[in-house]
Amino acid sequence: MRHSSRNTDSLEPAGASLAGGAALSDAATDVGAKSAHTLHLYVLGAALAWLLFSYRDTLMSIVDIWNRSDTYAHGYLVAPISLWLVWRHRHHLRGVPVKPSLLGVLAGAVAGFGWLLGELTSVASVSQFALVGMIVSLIWAVMGTAVLRAYAFPIGFLFFLVPFGEFLFPTMMDWTTEFVIGALRLFGIPVYAEGRSLVIPSGNWQVVEGCSGVRYLIASVVVGSLYAYLNYRSTARRLIFVAVSVGLPVLANWVRAWGIVMLGHYSDNKLATGVDHLVYGWVFFGIIMMLLFWVGARWQEDEAPAPVMAAGAAGEVAAARKSNFIWFALALLAVLAWKPVLAELDRRGEHGPVQFAQIEPQAAWRQVELAGLPEWTPSYSGMRGVQREAWAADDRPVGVYIGYYRDQQPGQELINSENRVLISKDPVWKMTSYGNRGATVAGEAVPWRSTEMSSIHGRIIVWHSYWIGGRWTTNDYLAKLYLALTQLRGAGDDSAVVMLYTPYRENEHEAGIATLERFLAEMGPSLGAMLQHTSSR
Repeated sequence: MRHSSRNTDSLEPAGASLAGGAALSDAATDVGAKSAHTLHLYVLGAALAWLLFSYRDTLMSIVDIWNRSDTYAHGYLVAPISLWLVWRHRHHLRGVPVKPSLLGVLAGAVAGFGWLLGELTSVASVSQFALVGMIVSLIWAVMGTAVLRAYAFPIGFLFFLVPFGEFLFPTMMDWTTEFVIGALRLFGIPVYAEGRSLVIPSGNWQVVEGCSGVRYLIASVVVGSLYAYLNYRSTARRLIFVAVSVGLPVLANWVRAWGIVMLGHYSDNKLATGVDHLVYGWVFFGIIMMLLFWVGARWQEDEAPAPVMAAGAAGEVAAARKSNFIWFALALLAVLAWKPVLAELDRRGEHGPVQFAQIEPQAAWRQVELAGLPEWTPSYSGMRGVQREAWAADDRPVGVYIGYYRDQQPGQELINSENRVLISKDPVWKMTSYGNRGATVAGEAVPWRSTEMSSIHGRIIVWHSYWIGGRWTTNDYLAKLYLALTQLRGAGDDSAVVMLYTPYRENEHEAGIATLERFLAEMGPSLGAMLQHTSSR
């Protein structure tokens, strides 16, 4: 009995010693993992600060748009919201392994190349999205795939920093116009439509940018995405709610625009005809969004529990500390190497001032005075040179407008949302129709955009196309691609918008089109040669 008792007594301290050793080991592992997490966070903070300082011009271009446009004023809240979303789930980081990711480094290189393309083509939105992409890639490269997955929405929410969506204005204005016309006629109100201008018995209305609903759409997507993340766990429910947040404001804006016209019509234009119709619009939109959130709350779900990291994974992270610095350096190189590349390409593509070559007369065409054409000027800016001429054959005049671009910078580029053949509130000219045409230039089929407009001075047809390094296109995206290709070859960014216009009477529409087609068939080769010679000067 004593012997047994001694054995029992002697075993108790041994067991205690083993348990204590395990506890000490676990504690050491926790401390090592916490130290590794802290190191990665410090490195990430320094890397992000360096990145934002290096690309401060792109960052400030984002802030400038926030300042001047109420549509994107929410951008000031995006980063704080993202940080708050991470902070409220900061305990998740303790249960997620932290390890540098090669995929993050590669993503950073891709985002950096995207920034280079955006700068070469002067597409601010591409450069801005690429900058946010580089931020996300640094987080991915330094903290690892597991952390990126755990905080996918807060990190992805940063893309709402980019002021994006202006390209939707023309399309959504057209949709709004078509809906209003159909709804008015459905209620027995006769409508005469010319472009986006509507005439009803009680007065005239025009669908402008404020009627497009783009502002409502952007606000709804941002708020709807945040609401879906905070209130749902299921991916399907989140996607459905976001999809509704996209479709609902578009439909609501159509109803809002139609309701404003109806309100003005039945109040003898005493209501909803001034600034108050904007107030009515935002109140209506607010009610729609509140109803959306109220309905969405019926399917609300509890939050997911925090993940738990295995002890082995924590130990591996702490042990890999030395090799991590190599990955940190690669991650920084992947996103910072593109500034000197851009500087070198800009140096190779530099040209002097624009010196226009001459357009040589062909066939029966001869140069005449511009005074014989209606006074009209497109709303284009930022060009390095402008050439305007008038030509005539058999008493049919054609005006030529060439806006030539070189060494393009933000705000001084060919493809810009502010550059338009006709602005929506032009005090003189009103658009009557638009579309696409095709014509042959020097044996090559060239696309042209057609815009028809009228004023007290008469009617004109305007065809315009982009010329970039010898290629013709009317597609904004294809034009940017051509521009990027020429610059990557070190050939510069010479490009031009070419506009041809001719007056016509209401019953001579086809004759006007035939005049432009004839001009391109006979004078097109000379026009193309002039542009080519200008680019080489």
